[in-house]
Amino acid sequence: MVKPENSVEIFPLSTGDYIAAMALWQGCDGIRLRPENTSEWSFRRFLARNSGVCLGAWEADRLVGAVLVGHDSLRAYLYHLAVAETHRRQGIARQLVQAVLKELNRIDITKAHLFVETDNEVGLSFWRAIGAEQRTDLTVFSLTVRTIH
Repeated sequence: MVKPENSVEIFPLSTGDYIAAMALWQGCDGIRLRPENTSEWSFRRFLARNSGVCLGAWEADRLVGAVLVGHDSLRAYLYHLAVAETHRRQGIARQLVQAVLKELNRIDITKAHLFVETDNEVGLSFWRAIGAEQRTDLTVFSLTVRTIH
């Protein structure tokens, strides 16, 4: 899909990437994984619903960056953007976001939202640095539909 200047290549994530993606996200501070979102079943389901827009950055056979992207055909939502600590500050996260935005544009989605934990200073700084608008006019609410036992 995209061949950045560095040694990584960006491709859509596949269902076979579950173990590598979970290992990446679990190894990154600022990524909060909830039990209901960490099963292989939920990963496969998410990719099936959002084919082609969830991307991974690969160096040879190692997943060094990833982002999940969901959409409702009008707006997109970015989740779990992460780059392995060994590969940070090389522009990989920015390249992943640029590739996501290109794919979203291709399918006529004009706006993407994302959630950042309020204490995730690295994440907040990154999104500000690439020009994301921090919304102060909204507050997020959540409702639990059902609990996982």
